[in-house]
Amino acid sequence: MLRPYVANENNPHMHPAGEKWRGEKLYDFRFYELEIVSYSLPLAVFRWDTYVRSDDYHRHCDFYELVLVYKGSARNDSGTGTLETVTVGNVFLLPPGSIHRYQAIHEFAHFNILFRPELLNQIRFDLETLPGFQALFRNFGAAGNPTAISPFLFLSEAEITDVMMLLENCRRELERQEPGFQSAAVASFLHALTGICRKARLQGGRGEENSFRISRVVEQLNSRYSEEFSVPRMAKLAGMSVSNFRHRFSEVMGVSPVEYLTRLRLKMAAPLFMMPENITSIAFRVGFEDSNYFARQFRKYAGLTPTEFRNRLNNGEITLQELDSRLFNHLGRQNV
Repeated sequence: MLRPYVANENNPHMHPAGEKWRGEKLYDFRFYELEIVSYSLPLAVFRWDTYVRSDDYHRHCDFYELVLVYKGSARNDSGTGTLETVTVGNVFLLPPGSIHRYQAIHEFAHFNILFRPELLNQIRFDLETLPGFQALFRNFGAAGNPTAISPFLFLSEAEITDVMMLLENCRRELERQEPGFQSAAVASFLHALTGICRKARLQGGRGEENSFRISRVVEQLNSRYSEEFSVPRMAKLAGMSVSNFRHRFSEVMGVSPVEYLTRLRLKMAAPLFMMPENITSIAFRVGFEDSNYFARQFRKYAGLTPTEFRNRLNNGEITLQELDSRLFNHLGRQNV
């Protein structure tokens, strides 16, 4: 069986990086160099029931690695001098460009889910409403940071069992490659990821707790966007002072709370343009109190007036996905 996470000179899927990491040998690992993955599907799932040795440092050149630990423990080593213990119930994410290895391994059993960023392109906006997604994907700082790792999240025993069943279904679909396996595998993966993002709880310091609180407010905004949400109300939902909430929200989301809500309402208005509803009514339905202000904001962020957008949408000259890209693609998504 192929063991891609033993990084050494005997593994044909690891290549010496031509440089050292913290004075030790470093190996590069690229997703499509795995001989068992489908070249048309940027997803691979491995289940390691035993992991008996430490490996060398390796770099994730072009993929995310999502780890779910279901037995034993190990210490994750990113070369910073601090070894972080991972144990049963922990879920964490390593982004593209990150470097790590495992040390002090004790009966370490886990799932490794490898996927390239494009796998989430079509559904990331929906997942971003979930607190766990914010915790996993929003805390990396500069893109390509070699020591980047998400906070460690935690699942209960029952929650681990549910997620493991989905991941095992995904792994088997990828292994057997029966007709329709790609759709089935992606469906199981997304079901598992959604479960993690809904249920996993944060373990960590105060800064991580604040990020998690912000993500819960984002979840409320995405589900209740048409309601009146003042910044003080949002801060109260987060359990934070108004000034601290403004600062933390902008830090996590890349824009102010008011601007995020404005962009969100514009996104939610877009599908309504496919129906014979006047622009004023659409503006009111998504939470704007002034249709002229709605039109100005639409043009500011979408680059089109509502009337221009409706005409181009109905003529097939623009899609809802294109509008979503204009509204949200640059907001704190460098790592997604």
